[in-house]
Amino acid sequence: MDQGTQSAIENTESSAASGHDHIKSYLVGGGIACLASAVYLIRDGHIPGKNIHILEESRLGGSLDAGGSPEGGFSMRGSRMFGPAYVLTYDLLDSVPSLDDPDKSITQDTFEFWQSTPWYDKARLVEHGKIVDVSSWGLRNRDRADLVKLMVQTEDLLDAKRIDECFESNFFESNFWLMWCSMFGFETWHSAIELRRYLLRFLRLFPDLETMQTIQSTRYNGYDSIIRPLVKCLEEQGVWFDTGIQVTDLHFAPRDGTKVVRRISCLRDGRPSEIKVGESDLVIVTVGSMTADSCLGSNFAAPGLKAESNGGSWALWKRLAEKDPAFGRPSVFCGHIDQTKWVTFTVTDSDARFFKRMEQFCGRPAGHGGLVTLTSSSWLLTFHLYHSPAYAAQPEGTCVWWGYGLFPDSIGDYVMKRMSDCTGKEILVEVFSHLGFQDDISALLATANCIPCMLPYITSQFMPRAKGDRPDVIPEGTANFAFVGQYCEIPDNVVYTVEYSVHSARLAVASLLGFGQEIPATYEGLDHPNALVDALRRILR
Repeated sequence: MDQGTQSAIENTESSAASGHDHIKSYLVGGGIACLASAVYLIRDGHIPGKNIHILEESRLGGSLDAGGSPEGGFSMRGSRMFGPAYVLTYDLLDSVPSLDDPDKSITQDTFEFWQSTPWYDKARLVEHGKIVDVSSWGLRNRDRADLVKLMVQTEDLLDAKRIDECFESNFFESNFWLMWCSMFGFETWHSAIELRRYLLRFLRLFPDLETMQTIQSTRYNGYDSIIRPLVKCLEEQGVWFDTGIQVTDLHFAPRDGTKVVRRISCLRDGRPSEIKVGESDLVIVTVGSMTADSCLGSNFAAPGLKAESNGGSWALWKRLAEKDPAFGRPSVFCGHIDQTKWVTFTVTDSDARFFKRMEQFCGRPAGHGGLVTLTSSSWLLTFHLYHSPAYAAQPEGTCVWWGYGLFPDSIGDYVMKRMSDCTGKEILVEVFSHLGFQDDISALLATANCIPCMLPYITSQFMPRAKGDRPDVIPEGTANFAFVGQYCEIPDNVVYTVEYSVHSARLAVASLLGFGQEIPATYEGLDHPNALVDALRRILR
């Protein structure tokens, strides 16, 4: 994708004419939000890459991480799906070359992969080893009315309201809810505001909810397909990646009726340090973290649970929130681990036996089938078979699949333990048993290495919230400072998506540099009559 790379070089060379060549930018966090911010600072703000510092406590990639090896087992904390509404994400990635073929952008490579490997789910829900007929969503008239009512209500009427306050209990037993909650990660106690946003944002998905055929995915996992090429591109532009730095505080000073960041306190490899921020410099902070304090287990050990530390990103947000109410209320999101934790698991298999059994069971090739949710599972297990290779370093003949349980504190139906207390092997026994593969369990276990991961805050961004709980991208009363990531407020957009983080980065850079760049409006179903009619038809079927 030489054109995209050349464009960034041209912007850097024209920085003197733009008047931004003297600006330094300090980006706190090495996830997609700050990486996107760096791209926008260079591409749109004409700031030289050498003036940009990304400060990261641990590993680059944030929630889009993945690692491991064929021998020790691959692992990823989360998995990401994409769709046609990800306008900003695809625009961003269209200026970044793919690592496999530099003549193609990540966006071009993703679309080509999707066209050659489309999803069409034939086993979206499975109960007691049998595929559920989901042509009926199982909604009663009252459920349909409540669903439409939620979509047309204003957010002001839903402040701090839970989802289970908007529906009767039967709704949560419907095929619709089981598909929706397992696909997006909603629990009944989560935010009604966020569910409303999701319903409107993904209204176009309704006619294909069972098959998932409009869902797109990258060629590899998110780290190999997005993070690695982004980092390489930014390194070539001279961006500084300062890892091993935990930012602990920001110090503000008054300026022209506002306040600006003038110093950054941090720990460099555990030792206190400070960074001075110049008059014209910018500070962009990733606020909160879905994957903070995560803990890996193994095939023979359960993952632990870190319930106290809150991670560096949460500690920083708490400290900032004490300075100014405009910086939000982090305790709303990070103070309820029992309601925000999940267990995910990644399976590396040296044999294709399980993939072949699933292909026979589902009637779809591995990697083409979408999600499978085991509705009879007390953990509400969901998993997905990746098209091989899922990792750039994955050898031929090795298979990788990934899954999660929404109720990690429930007792298993076959392994009589909480999911959070289970080893990887025990999780596999539960999955295989629910599929009805008991006759083959010993052989399936013999070649599989399952690495579970405990994530204390993975759905914390979904917790019920009111106005002011999430800070604005540009907090009121500040001048050189912005929040980005999953916990800042962007009207109408939906969290738990790469698009949300990219959107926050675009808003932050455009606002801080003061250029009137038009940002595409967020897709909302009520503004699209055809999509609304198609969705209503499907709801009423």
